Amino acid sequence: MAGIVHVVESFGAGTLSMVSAIANRQAQAGHAVTVIHSVREETPANWRALFDAHIEFIQLPMIRSIKPAADWRAGRMLMAEIKRLSPDIVHLHSSKAGALGRLGSLFYPGPRWFFSPHGLSFLQRAEGRLKNTVFLLIEKLLARIPVTFIACSPSEAEQIRANLTPRVVVVNNAVDLAAIPAAPGNEHVVRIGTVGRVTLARNPELFASIASALHGEGVEFVWIGGGDESGETALKAAGVKLTGWVDRAEALKQLATLDIYIQTSRWEGLPVAVIEAMAAGLPVVATNVVGNRDLVRNGENGWLANDCDDFLARLATLIEDRAERQRLGRQARAFAHTYYSLDTMMAELDRAYGLKD
Repeated sequence: MAGIVHVVESFGAGTLSMVSAIANRQAQAGHAVTVIHSVREETPANWRALFDAHIEFIQLPMIRSIKPAADWRAGRMLMAEIKRLSPDIVHLHSSKAGALGRLGSLFYPGPRWFFSPHGLSFLQRAEGRLKNTVFLLIEKLLARIPVTFIACSPSEAEQIRANLTPRVVVVNNAVDLAAIPAAPGNEHVVRIGTVGRVTLARNPELFASIASALHGEGVEFVWIGGGDESGETALKAAGVKLTGWVDRAEALKQLATLDIYIQTSRWEGLPVAVIEAMAAGLPVVATNVVGNRDLVRNGENGWLANDCDDFLARLATLIEDRAERQRLGRQARAFAHTYYSLDTMMAELDRAYGLKD
């Protein structure tokens, strides 16, 4: 059995879901698992309940923004903990932990080091061209450090190879398929929605524009979650129902009340919420960006949309055609079960770690 350390500053939303799923399976397999983490505003209060009781936790003050003095202190504390634990494998998750850990690996190369971006920082178009250029330059410099990237989707791997390094393996995100209730569909209303935190990345303004255009008798829009005030204001003004923050079990229960799932993200890695929606048997309409395009196959399990007009055209057809919603939903469910089970993901991750041939 191996000693495995996961390091994550982005301790919320999809990243938290994936880290908890991976760590739990590893602990259940008998590995000694430690999670070194920070706490963000979006970290749920009951986060500990998401993890196996055998996992150990160390909280460090890593922060999202770039602040050299604070980052230096956090980096020193991180490396002190990793040296004390002396693990066989260190798996870094998201940008800040990835940067601190990769720099630290230069001074402590003993473990096998891996980095999962969970969405590449330089693809975050809403941050602006200059900022993204800076992110890309930083990532190019860090990519010279011999740490293996673990991409969560084939399209993310393509971007890593094209922009950073050939040193990348693909381990697709996955979900606990047995925990996801089926969406039976509604008789007298078409409920369209999404699951996740209201943030810049999820583009609530686009969601609001879609809802404004299509909301009416027999059509409802729901955002399962809450978050940034400006995004919530835009959604409420468009007549969207916001549930506010709910725990995972309630989110999945709410997901099963939808008829159509939409994902208006500006950028992605491989969205767990879309996999969950497909596993629930929902047709998906999603922005044509990295991650979404690995999951959504036009006319087979949903549709990719390039802009608001694309969303409106696809959704208008699905609203009117229950049989088509059901056809796409059945195929989406089969697709999720074929390619995105936790068993498949963990087997791929073990091979990436070198724990399995």
